[in-house]
Amino acid sequence: MRWFPTLLLVFSVSPALARNSKQTLPQTIPADKFQENKIPRIGFDLYYRTTGNGHPVLILSGGPGDDCDYMVPVALEAARFGRAILLEQRGTGRSIPPVLDNSTVNLAIYLEDMEALRVQLKVERWTLVGHSAGGLLAMYYAAAHPDRVEDLVLLDSAPIASEFLGPLGANILDRLSPEERERLAALEKSSAPSAEAEMAQINAMALFFDRQIGTKVAATMGNSWHAEVGRLLGNEISAPGYDLRARLKDFDRPVLVLNGRQDPMDPLMAYETSAAFKNSTLRFINRAGHMPWFEQPKQFADAIDDFLK
Repeated sequence: MRWFPTLLLVFSVSPALARNSKQTLPQTIPADKFQENKIPRIGFDLYYRTTGNGHPVLILSGGPGDDCDYMVPVALEAARFGRAILLEQRGTGRSIPPVLDNSTVNLAIYLEDMEALRVQLKVERWTLVGHSAGGLLAMYYAAAHPDRVEDLVLLDSAPIASEFLGPLGANILDRLSPEERERLAALEKSSAPSAEAEMAQINAMALFFDRQIGTKVAATMGNSWHAEVGRLLGNEISAPGYDLRARLKDFDRPVLVLNGRQDPMDPLMAYETSAAFKNSTLRFINRAGHMPWFEQPKQFADAIDDFLK
């Protein structure tokens, strides 16, 4: 647990293994249900996929630096009520700038990407659905462009202020066996090329209530994290002392804060995030961790449906 964004990853790999080539979809993803599009940015194209019709719903994956494929079930559910837009964020999937550094991967330019997409789609207001670090990115966008947001859905999101992140590392360890903790401590001291990848795999198991499901999801997703993007953006958006409460205190559009009750991003973090908004609904999904749509798909769909419709 060396730095905050690593704990938000869906499944992370070491920098040496992080995939920066054109992404391929896991076999379970119905690629035929999505239309693929792109918009030009400086030196590269920003890719996105859409499905459904009607009110636009932008889907933001986490990490930072995770490919968006694991969010396809969320996009398909959102598409029942509008046009779901699954963004391959800068530095992930096929949206790879020629250089990855602070000039090409930073919060301001991510918000510019989202605005460029909104303008291209001729959208006045849209719904933002953000998971984990993607939820934090959605809050940054709402703080910068409140008049462009119809409503927010924060799925197991990083909290609205850094002071609530304190229990995260301990919550991860609490879900590991003594043997896993010992192995993790040994890997922390190791310089082996495979050490960081093994650490991430151990930590990932703590993100799920049901470890069997976690193992299956991990096998389906494979290497889905872009390490350098995670470090560059993660160190900025989750810098010590970050606090969006003052910037969002007047945001009065509807907000759904939806959490797995057994997520290491625990109920206190979700409560404090929800409490910071004027018009917020807080819901928990029992027997679910960081990605409840994999563990409790029916409960998850019901909660999303109730809000979006």
